[in-house]
Amino acid sequence: MSAPTGLSIVIPSWNGRALLERFLPTVLAAAAAFEAACRQPTEVIVADDASTDDTLEWLTLRYPQVCFAAADDHRGFGPTANRGVAAARYPWVYLLNNDVALAPASLVPLAAHWADPQVFAVASSVYDFASGMLSGAGQIGEFRRGFLSIHRRYFVPEARSPMQAARPWLTLYASGGSSLFHREKFLALGGFDDLLAPFGWEDVELSLRAWKQGYEVRYEPASAVWHQFASTIPARFPRRRVNAIYERNRLLTHWLHLDTPLEITAHLTLLLPRLVGNLLLLRWSSWKAAVQALARVSAVQARRKRLRAARVCELREVLARVADSLGRPEARPLTPETAPVRPWAGAPLAR
Repeated sequence: MSAPTGLSIVIPSWNGRALLERFLPTVLAAAAAFEAACRQPTEVIVADDASTDDTLEWLTLRYPQVCFAAADDHRGFGPTANRGVAAARYPWVYLLNNDVALAPASLVPLAAHWADPQVFAVASSVYDFASGMLSGAGQIGEFRRGFLSIHRRYFVPEARSPMQAARPWLTLYASGGSSLFHREKFLALGGFDDLLAPFGWEDVELSLRAWKQGYEVRYEPASAVWHQFASTIPARFPRRRVNAIYERNRLLTHWLHLDTPLEITAHLTLLLPRLVGNLLLLRWSSWKAAVQALARVSAVQARRKRLRAARVCELREVLARVADSLGRPEARPLTPETAPVRPWAGAPLAR
């Protein structure tokens, strides 16, 4: 008997009826186009995070074909995404934020990566819905000044189809808001770590876990999506709280994945001066983040022990391998000056 095939599209959502009303029709159209082009079944699952709006009633009335995975309590993005992936029927899962629009051709290029058993995840190209500017692409990581920098990006101006590409493009991490994941590997690795709930850095940490256990995280330039930025977390949480949570999770990810004594020493040596500098500048969120991270040290130590036992390569090797993609002649550094603009070309969305 042949192995099951198909694509599950999982959309974590919290009080997101208005965003789903606007963007879900594009997801359903892309799923239909994928089925027609790839001859593979699809399903769409809204993984709800204990919403208090009328998401369930609206979905039941308007889109009864969409599955609804409910939760009893509000826990944040990572745990909600994990529930959605666990509920999926098919071996490949496209995780999608509820404020992202898909074109009919968005999902089709991703199927070319299914045959490679090394693939853990494949990230799409992400364009800003308002401006059309490319903002999410291949992610390059660097360890410098005691910290892991994850904000250098590259893109491929003349993106060929995956079948024509000489070798796959690599990325340090696959965004949890617009990337394909292999369901079995995702669940075997434990999914997004609850330690980082409610949001922030969970996709970076999981991708590092996958890389260090011998899998690949890829970037597919031909898969394009459009994200309406700042419509979920920034719209619902105070800026200082968001900053503290992101900084806390940034520290936790470092403490989980720095491998060598040299990396750890460099990080700890430079962390204290940075905290002191932030104190002088009255940036209290960094101190709040550090206190919250320190409270989780025992959990970090237990996880580090498990991670080291399963590790087949170190962080420095992962960074070097991913950086090789930027060195290829087709690649270009992504900056505000070089970023291509590709406006949303689909039908006008509901307001």
